This record gives sequence, structure tokens and C-alpha cells, in this order.
Amino acid sequence: MKVIGIDPGSHRVGYAILSFPEGQRRNPTLLTYGTIEVAPKTPSPDNLLQIRSELMDILTEFQPEVAAVEELFFVQNTTTGMKVAESRGVILLSLGEKQIPAVSLTATQIKKGISTRGNATKKEVRAAIQMILGFKDLKGHDDSWDAIACAFVGRSLV
Repeated sequence: MKVIGIDPGSHRVGYAILSFPEGQRRNPTLLTYGTIEVAPKTPSPDNLLQIRSELMDILTEFQPEVAAVEELFFVQNTTTGMKVAESRGVILLSLGEKQIPAVSLTATQIKKGISTRGNATKKEVRAAIQMILGFKDLKGHDDSWDAIACAFVGRSLV
């Protein structure tokens, strides 16, 4: 089973695709991971169109069977939260167009599922991915690492 994990953002969207051996929830293979990056200050809808286009390319190439998408975590800046919500909507629409069922996970669920601590730091999440999954040479942004954790934890909910 192939699972795509997605960490939404308005200008940076983390993604990762894990392939799990049939009938298992452990020992996945990391097929790809990375970040869809939109130039800062790119206005809507241009940023959303770029996110959709690049995500559709990834979905077409890897054909995941299920998706795990991180839910929004609102802090004090509602403007940023609204922009991330727009991005998340485009992500969910893209998954729907490809008929890929999606589960939503909170940041706490993802952190607890990968590290056993719901308040784990980004560094602890990365260390857990490296230790539990054996993916040692992780590069790029922490958004993509969060997407790996999201895919791994999301698989257990399918």
C-alpha cells in the first residue's frame, strides 16, 4: 500500500510517499519526499495553482492509494491560518479528483504516533523517523519530514 503524507502550507507544502509491504504497518519504503515551494509573496490564486499542479504531478507519478493530511493548527496569526486553510482545501480537492481517500491528523497525533510524545520538537520528530524507519540521510525542509511522519502515522488509521 502506498500512502502519501502531506503537511499543508500556503507557500511550502511537505509531501512524502511511503510504500508498505502488503498487509503490514511497519517497514515502509520511502519512495519520495520533498517540498512544493512557492516563491514568497506569490499572491492567491497563483500560489494555489502551483501547489495543485505540482501535487497532481506527484499523485499521477506515484499513484498513492490513501492520503494522510495534517490538520490546521491555528496560532495567533489568523491571516496565515486562512492562507494555509486555502492550501489545504486545494490539497483535499486534488486528492478528491484523483479519488484518493484521505484521513486528517492533528500535529499532536502525528508527533505522538512517531515519537510517543505529543509535544515532540521538529528535531525529535526527525530523530524518531531516522530511528524507527531507518531513513538516515534526510535532507530538505522539516515540512517534508513532517509529511513522512504523517504518512507513517496515517497508515495505522486506514
